[in-house]
Amino acid sequence: MKGIFLCLNVVCLLVLLPSFTLSIDGDYLNLVCNKAVYVGTSRKLESSTSLYYEPNTACYFSVTVDSGKKVMLLMRRFDLESEVKNACVDFVNVHDGSSTSDATLNSSPLCGSLSKSNYTSTSNTMTVYFETDATGNRHGFDFIFVAVTTAPCSSNQFACNNSVCIDSSLQCNIYDECGDNTDEENCVYPTLNGVEMNENAPLIIGLTIGLFIAAIVGVIVGLWCWKQNRWRLFAKRPLTAEEVVFDETTYSTTYPVTKVYYKGIYQDMYSDPVKAAGDYGSSTVTFNEQASTSTRKDAIMDE
Repeated sequence: MKGIFLCLNVVCLLVLLPSFTLSIDGDYLNLVCNKAVYVGTSRKLESSTSLYYEPNTACYFSVTVDSGKKVMLLMRRFDLESEVKNACVDFVNVHDGSSTSDATLNSSPLCGSLSKSNYTSTSNTMTVYFETDATGNRHGFDFIFVAVTTAPCSSNQFACNNSVCIDSSLQCNIYDECGDNTDEENCVYPTLNGVEMNENAPLIIGLTIGLFIAAIVGVIVGLWCWKQNRWRLFAKRPLTAEEVVFDETTYSTTYPVTKVYYKGIYQDMYSDPVKAAGDYGSSTVTFNEQASTSTRKDAIMDE
């Protein structure tokens, strides 16, 4: 059943994404631990696929852009475990180069909850190193790496107000890739029924539709299961005289075959239960002593 719900969500996302999604490529560090990638324009990196990052992590992620450009790291979210005894136990270091042996752009290890900040390499490579201990998991980080140059900008670049030049394709894609959000100013984003979309809209809408469909499927399955097993409710109590159709009653190792246990299409084969109850005194009921339950046998014989 979980597989069905997941498929429904995926289908909803595939239907909705082409209509109004603006996004950039991204990675999760727990899936690309100790990897090096090439970034043409920009790329996201999040600490984990889970809500909380994983313990006992020691991973680097190295980024290389075109020669003549630099790597700018934009910190969108940063929430790690706070210092313990004035030392970071979960931390990030931003190295100015392709190796963790290169100098760091941050003056001290980054930990705790930090506001948005930017780091720019001096060459065309940058490496992020993430280390955690066995406890204190939090939501982790969300970074964007952008290939940048400094002004003056070329014709295929967008000039940010902070003298940074980014690829023109990054303008108005919902993500702040200038570092001062000037690439997202005066933009017209896709809308749905007049409501402007944000970067999480496809996921939210897809999950909402998926959960709605899952709820409907759950109700249908629940009703089907109830109809298939509702006779068990009757099996836990004695049958009343009105429920028993004496001239058609048989007993087995499961439950008496009477009108009360049958669906509508089979009920016409039995006589009217009210008439049957009125003829109770003159009817003869036979029992299989070994097969019938004592509650039903006693209930009828006591009459």
